Amino acid sequence: MKSFFFSVSIVLVSIISISSSGQRKPTLFSPGQLKEDLNYLRQLITTVHVNPNSELSPAQYDQLFNNIAISLQDSASATEFLKKVRPVIAYLSDEHAQINLKPELLDARYSSDAYYLPFTLKKEGNNYPIDQCLGAVAARYSGQIIRSINGVMVDKLVQACALSTTGFPFQRTVVALRQFGYLYPWASPTLDNSFTIRTTAGKTIELPGVSRKDWETWLASQSGVGSCTERLSYTRYGHIGYINACSFDVKATGKYSLDSIKAQIDHLFKQVQTDGVTKLVIDVSHNEGGSTGVGDYLISYVYHQPYLDYQVNWKRSDEYLKLLRSWGFDNAAYAGAPVGKVLHFPSEQVVPEQVPYPFKGKTFVVIGRPTFSSAMNFATLIKDNHMATLIGQTPVNGHPTGFGEMFYTNLPHTQIFVRFGVKEHIRPAGKMADNQLRPDILLTDKQMVDVNTLLQQLK
Repeated sequence: MKSFFFSVSIVLVSIISISSSGQRKPTLFSPGQLKEDLNYLRQLITTVHVNPNSELSPAQYDQLFNNIAISLQDSASATEFLKKVRPVIAYLSDEHAQINLKPELLDARYSSDAYYLPFTLKKEGNNYPIDQCLGAVAARYSGQIIRSINGVMVDKLVQACALSTTGFPFQRTVVALRQFGYLYPWASPTLDNSFTIRTTAGKTIELPGVSRKDWETWLASQSGVGSCTERLSYTRYGHIGYINACSFDVKATGKYSLDSIKAQIDHLFKQVQTDGVTKLVIDVSHNEGGSTGVGDYLISYVYHQPYLDYQVNWKRSDEYLKLLRSWGFDNAAYAGAPVGKVLHFPSEQVVPEQVPYPFKGKTFVVIGRPTFSSAMNFATLIKDNHMATLIGQTPVNGHPTGFGEMFYTNLPHTQIFVRFGVKEHIRPAGKMADNQLRPDILLTDKQMVDVNTLLQQLK
């Protein structure tokens, strides 16, 4: 199968607003309208997503939808409905999926009021201590082990936060802990701007809430990712060449077009050849994806034999065929297949592109927790075809087998935006129970603190 484009999706929950006096009131939708949206969402999950039952069985999904339908007894806003249906998308185990509302359609109080808890959590055994804090007041309680918040047990809140995100179960839990206070309004049965926290030691803590803006400012400060104006850059360290591939993002034209980036890669490898380095490091540890074409071209420089590409399953549906044609594309095999059929494309053998300055030394590829999307695709091809040595840390957001090629639409009444995959990309080595890309050489945070320290770990 030819290379694919993976959408880059950094999952932060889109949370917004409700009002003080004088601000607009949310539009309410009747139970009938909400049930129509729910039934449409149910139809999409069943007929369009390539593998909706990777986590829940059909019977379990039916029960989930039936429970939501039973709860729709009164008129509600789109935001209130969104809060109910987020788990439907979470259980797809689709890390590129989304379900959200445009800011102007969300209830205003999610933006303006202090409904957000001012801390993150970590998990130690069965305990949930406060980890990082927003502001000096909350910081006084860092390390305190939480039992409940406003009468709700903390483990239940963490589970509910996880179902407000997307991705695989472990991935959702990591996000729920790391963004606990930010996700809290979507998990809590009530909206509050002050919190009574009980600890396992019997202590009571009273904390005021913070705003969504406070949280987003803090998240931006914690990202740890600098600008990536140069998609790839090269530096020589003695006999080792180091390429920082911080992004595979491409544009249609200009400096960041695929052809321009390929020309940049040619230039870098010309310098690698001139320097005569014997080892080469390609660092995608902070690369969140873009075009698989960039990764494929890098492979052509470091691996000079045919290799196996991804397997692909592709679900046939009228909804996606209509969307595909609206983009000006068509596929005769897909269009001619019966609705509901999953077309399987086995791994194809790929012959690397001929390049002007091939590297013939030893190659290392660095992966990290943020490695995602097409950067994950690149690193997985490296691993499964034994092209180079993977070093670094196991990615949290990305997985070697997952969903891609996005279908998207809006629910007819609430206009909730829904996006998920119509293709399942299966790594060349096949599906594995452990759907993680684990490095050949595992490094600690200290060993990856800077480039010089990282290069000292090469064997």
